[in-house]
Amino acid sequence: MERKIVIASHGNYSQGLAHAGNMICGDLPYELEAYTLLPGMSADDFVEKLEKEISSDVSAEKEYVILTDLFGASVCSAMCQLLKYENVKVFAGTNLNLLLMVCIEYTQKIGEKEAHEIVEKAREGIRYVQLSPMIEEEF
Repeated sequence: MERKIVIASHGNYSQGLAHAGNMICGDLPYELEAYTLLPGMSADDFVEKLEKEISSDVSAEKEYVILTDLFGASVCSAMCQLLKYENVKVFAGTNLNLLLMVCIEYTQKIGEKEAHEIVEKAREGIRYVQLSPMIEEEF
């Protein structure tokens, strides 16, 4: 199956996430593209570019998985315009866990059930970490 993963964010978050994903996964069988929205730029410009690519794929066999940083923010809202295409999935609030699952664990086409599983598993990776007090034992 052909897949393109697009990470879209405010600032350089998307580039850092893509770099970390490449470090951990090595060579991916998928195209991975980072979109960085900087001051003075419009998320709609990137959507137009991506829409041209998606609409030119008449077979619609390539799956486009779009990972955005903040639900409801400008980047996510712009990317949601692409949901009119059946081969587009948009995830918001992305993290490295989510990226790794889309790259490694879920290699088949992502349906509704799989999308919800991916979100739940990504959430499971978020933990509050603290040190436990050491209990000294007498011998």
